[in-house]
Order: sequence, then C-alpha cells, then structure tokens
Amino acid sequence: MGISRPIVSEIAYRTYAINEFGMATCFLLEGTERGLLIDTGCGMYNIREIADELSTLPYDVVLTHGHGDHVAWMDQWEEVWLHPADWDMVSLERLEQNKAMISRYPAMMAAFGSFDAYDIRPEQVRYPDTLPRLIPLEEGHIFDLGGGRKVEVIHTPGHTPGEVVLIDDASRILFSGDACNPNLGIRASSVNTALKGLLKVKAQAHRFDRNFNGHIGYGASTINISMPETNLDDDIQILRSILDGTAEVQYGEGPMGRTAFVLYNGLRLSFDPDRLTDPDETPAE
Repeated sequence: MGISRPIVSEIAYRTYAINEFGMATCFLLEGTERGLLIDTGCGMYNIREIADELSTLPYDVVLTHGHGDHVAWMDQWEEVWLHPADWDMVSLERLEQNKAMISRYPAMMAAFGSFDAYDIRPEQVRYPDTLPRLIPLEEGHIFDLGGGRKVEVIHTPGHTPGEVVLIDDASRILFSGDACNPNLGIRASSVNTALKGLLKVKAQAHRFDRNFNGHIGYGASTINISMPETNLDDDIQILRSILDGTAEVQYGEGPMGRTAFVLYNGLRLSFDPDRLTDPDETPAE
C-alpha cells in the first residue's frame, strides 16, 4: 500500500512544503496575521484540504505561473493572485487545451516512479472547469503576513510570460516555481528576456540562502530539499553561453516537441533557437 496523501515537510519555522505525489510542490507560509499559499498543485489531491489543515490564519493564494501542474486546484478558492501575462493561459477559452495537457501528467508521473511510491490512480488527475477571481500580481508586490514576515514578488518571464518568484526575507528562502530549475524550459520568451529575469533574482541573492522550486521530491523521490546552491548561477551561465555562441547546443524531443537544449553542470536548459533576442530588445548586462 503506497502513500495516499501528499507529504508535508516543515522546511522552516511556520513554512511547509506540500509534495503532491512527486509531481508538484506547493508551499504554505504563515506570519502572525496572515498566511500565503504558493501554487495549488497538479490535480491529484485537493490541496485546499491540506492548506486548511495546516493554516491557523486566513491566507492568500498566489500562483507562480499558469501551467496546469501549478494551478489545478485554483477553483477551490474564490480568488487567487496571478501575473496578468499568464491570465490567458488559464482562461476558459483554453479549457480543453489545458485538460489535454494535464491528462499527459500521469504518464510523466509513471515514468518517474510516482505510481510505485504513492497509492494514486491516473484518473485522479483533474483540471478546473471554473475560474476563481484573478487578482493581478505585479513586480514588487509584497505580501505582508505580519510579525515582520514579508514576501516579495519578482517577475521572471521565460518559462511562461507571467512566471514569478517570491523571496521570503524571514526564512531567507527563494520560492522559484519553474523559473530556475535544474531542468528548465524557456518557452515563452527570448533567451535574452529570460536572462534578464534571472539577473534580477541574482541581484537579490543576499536575501536568500535556499531555493525551493515547485517540484522538490520529484517522482518516487522522498528527498524534499532545496535546489543545489549553484542552480541559479548555472542557469544564468547557460543563458549567457547561448547568447554569446559558446554553448554546446544539442537537439532532441521534449514534452513540447523538438527542442534545442544545453547540458551544463548537471542541468538541462531547453530553448527556442530562433528566439535568442526579440526585436528592439536591449541586451542583458
């Protein structure tokens, strides 16, 4: 008999990682007055049930980006925060497309061993038929949780147009969604734009010691730890090498079809080779 509920880990004081069967991870933070739930999961278990069990306070819900494995339970709340650049991604007009996308997740989970480690079934996966009220999330927004705990938003387009990361000064943790993963897909912007976003994060590196992305404890792994310390710098290095022509670019098939990618220091970064810099875009420094 496998595990039938998401694994919850306390990664810092009043800071919880909710691992949804090795596919996606949500995070719940609490101050003295409010909480903050980061992402709503991939649709295999009602994340609100877990969040309400953990939280002793009213809390806001923020989505790092609009991909189905981060928004699948958003309809369990009346309102959620999401960058407007990703609103179209979760629109009802794209409902059938999003359902088709999320339906591929069980095969991905099986490939990484989730069905061996957890007592779950492929038919559990779901995508919401209705939308909560979307609140525009913008660069520099601060969620004040009380007791001196403040969480700041940085807009980092690249993986999606509205991708954001959040810095929690109290725990000194960067919650990076899918913005700077060991397996990073730059599909929604130029390489140059993605580099600019990660350089903004790098400029704030004095504020965090650990980087938790939205997929810790992936597949059958029960190791719910932060990303390697070099992850952000390595992604930046890969993006720079692509732009200056020194990267060893390879080509292969990925979840979104044929793609170009670079392997470096244990990381894989895929990108559009026809979109290095957009017209009239200033180069990253």
